[in-house]
Amino acid sequence: MRYRFLRSAAVLILSVASTAPLARAQFSGSIEPPAELKTGFDVITDERAQEWLSVLAGPVFEGRGTGQLGYTRAAHWVAGKTAEFGLDPMGDGGTYFQMLPMSRLSVEPTQSKLTGPNDLSVVFDKAIGLDRFTNVPEVSGSVAFVKLAGASPTLENAELLRDKIVFYTADEKAQGRAQMLLARQRPTAFFRVIESEPKSGSQLQREGGRQRAASLSGTISAAAAALVVKSMNGDPSWLKPLEMDGVETHMPEGSIKLELRYREEPTAVPNVLAWQPGSDPALRDEYVVIGAHLDHLGLVNGSMFPGADDNGSGSTALLNIARAISANPIKPKRSVLFMWFAAEEIGLVGSAYYVDHPLLPLEKMVCMLNVDMVGRNEEKQGEAASENETSIHLVGSKQGDLDLHEVIMKANQFVNFTFEYDEEGVFGRSDQANFFKKGTSVAFLFGGFHPDYHQPSDQVTKINFHKIATAAKLFYVTAHYAAEHGKFKLPVKEEKAPNVPPTQ
Repeated sequence: MRYRFLRSAAVLILSVASTAPLARAQFSGSIEPPAELKTGFDVITDERAQEWLSVLAGPVFEGRGTGQLGYTRAAHWVAGKTAEFGLDPMGDGGTYFQMLPMSRLSVEPTQSKLTGPNDLSVVFDKAIGLDRFTNVPEVSGSVAFVKLAGASPTLENAELLRDKIVFYTADEKAQGRAQMLLARQRPTAFFRVIESEPKSGSQLQREGGRQRAASLSGTISAAAAALVVKSMNGDPSWLKPLEMDGVETHMPEGSIKLELRYREEPTAVPNVLAWQPGSDPALRDEYVVIGAHLDHLGLVNGSMFPGADDNGSGSTALLNIARAISANPIKPKRSVLFMWFAAEEIGLVGSAYYVDHPLLPLEKMVCMLNVDMVGRNEEKQGEAASENETSIHLVGSKQGDLDLHEVIMKANQFVNFTFEYDEEGVFGRSDQANFFKKGTSVAFLFGGFHPDYHQPSDQVTKINFHKIATAAKLFYVTAHYAAEHGKFKLPVKEEKAPNVPPTQ
């Protein structure tokens, strides 16, 4: 990346002496932003993105799992930043928080057990831990033992493990893929064999909602797994790691049962909401929404999933936009509502709760701009990350009012992203989908998938901070232009005339 060159040597010397971060140039072909937006535009920097994301995806916030202490800390930190910027609270009771009523489901380890043939009985306590579960009190199934090794383990038969209770070993290379591979087989439950002591986590439930988990998953100690093998008259070698890359399966006769006891208690987790009033008194009751989900997977089975890209990057971009709008002398004519959502990772719960319990009239909403995973260059088979330095996916902008798409195109001349439109399939997987269902035009910035998606390796060291800052600058300008435009409307769907046969 290159720095803007200043015309005057004296100005250059003063600039170097300054402690303020230098503003970086945007992608080749971009032009200077309008003078009335330049102060806020230049407030957004790569260095600021790195500073804030290092906190959000750092050890203190422990991956920001909804309902976990790390998420609570992160929500308060974000609220504190918005207060520092001078933004108004727009949550419950004059706070920055809209509380989502939920309940916490926990496994009672001393009252839950695994039973099977030959008098097998293993109490969960210190032997079995669940990290993903439903509130079903009892499950049973035939047994499979699976060993995986190498970076690309595969199962040829897509139905091989369906409805089975699976115990598996995976080396370090295989573990990243193993959980997803096994989950796709739709087993009743699957447990990784580990040497350390397994522990169960807790799981949140939306009030009146249902659990998303299609199957149980967790860990089992090597000693307890050996008891299961013995009860099946199996071979102890079934639990030994593979010496070569690949997959090995063993499916003995017999079945086992899991008897589960739970404790449920009410809890609440917050969306974070902050408000920039519009500058035009006649228009400020209308508002643009800019959102990003704050949560990630948090602590799972003792491992931290930091979620630097997903969605520390979007949350950081949103902080930058909020600071830029508050710092710019000229404010948008209409108001701006900034929202950091909880519980996106467990079913878009935070955004769904807001649109069902809005704190402001939905009909006054101009549009909704969403930022989710904008800190990495897309990387997939046949497409290297280096090919996507200047590209980003613009999702959903053509599904609503095309004027919103054109506004984003106008704003893009100041950053010059190369937009890609081949990821519309992810439209329903992020928070803007809930606003769209309520009749609001939306747009979603998405950097694309990469091998660290939903892995502990989604870390700050792999982030492209310039992409975060550029995404923030794009939606900073877009917010101003959208506030100038006013409400974007969804196109009216034409009803097809009934196919009536002609009269004779």
